[in-house]
Amino acid sequence: MNKARIAVLAILTLSVINLCFMIFSNLVGMRAFPDYSPMVMTLFNVFLITLGLLSVWQLFAGIDGHAMRGKILILLAVEFFVVYAADITNIFPRSVEPMGQTLFMLEICGAVLAVLLFVSACWYMKAVSEPESV
Repeated sequence: MNKARIAVLAILTLSVINLCFMIFSNLVGMRAFPDYSPMVMTLFNVFLITLGLLSVWQLFAGIDGHAMRGKILILLAVEFFVVYAADITNIFPRSVEPMGQTLFMLEICGAVLAVLLFVSACWYMKAVSEPESV
C-alpha cells in the first residue's frame, strides 16, 4: 500500500500545483468570457477553488488506509479531467481569445495528471482492500 499511497500523494500534489498555476498565475494570461454572466463565471471559479481546496485537504488529511479516501480521490480525478477536457475541446468556457500556448500545455498536463490520479487511486483502493502481508 505504501507505493500506491506515495503515487497518489505525488500525483495529487502535482495536480494541485498545476491548478494553482492556472488560477492564481498571470503566466497563462487573462481570457475574457463576455458570453457568460458574471454568476456563471463566479460559480465556475468557486468550483475550481473548491476542487483545489478539497485536493489540498486530501493531502493534509492524509490517506490513512480507508477505501473512502480512494473514492474521494477518484471523484477528484474525474472532476479534474472533465474541467481540463472541457476547456481543451472548447466546450466550456468559450473565450473570445484563443487559448494561449502556456495554458494549453498546463491543461494537457492537468488532464494527464487526472488520468494518472484516477489510475493511482484505483491502485490505492485495491491495496487498501487487500490485507498487507507481514
